[in-house]
Amino acid sequence: MKKPIPLTVLPPAPAGLVPCTSCGKCCTYVAVGINAPTTPRTATDVLWYLYHEHVSVYRDHGREWAVIFDARCRHLQDDLLCAVYAERPHICRGFDNTDCEVNAPGGVTVFREPREFLAYLKARRPRVYRQVAKKYLPPALQ
Repeated sequence: MKKPIPLTVLPPAPAGLVPCTSCGKCCTYVAVGINAPTTPRTATDVLWYLYHEHVSVYRDHGREWAVIFDARCRHLQDDLLCAVYAERPHICRGFDNTDCEVNAPGGVTVFREPREFLAYLKARRPRVYRQVAKKYLPPALQ
């Protein structure tokens, strides 16, 4: 018989926040930080990411940018609990539902299609948008 592993009981989520055990969204993708699209180079990098299936880009309330690859963790169970919780990696231990994308104060902006990002770029960084539109957009996006 296996010896039970004592687990820390998490306090309930503050009122109004979605608890991790009813969401599990953070375990359905891999996010990697990227540079903000402040130049044609970094803006076309974002376009390149968005040209790929199952890839999106987001900007969080702290103005950090990341590329997201949809990929469910193999240890996320159907009940949204982690099968390796006691031995989970350091990166997982750093997640906090009070500051995740679901509960983020101020929200997040997610781009799933190149056109969504281009509209953002045109409104927020018109000089960069003009340079990108002049030289780096295929006809279907112009």
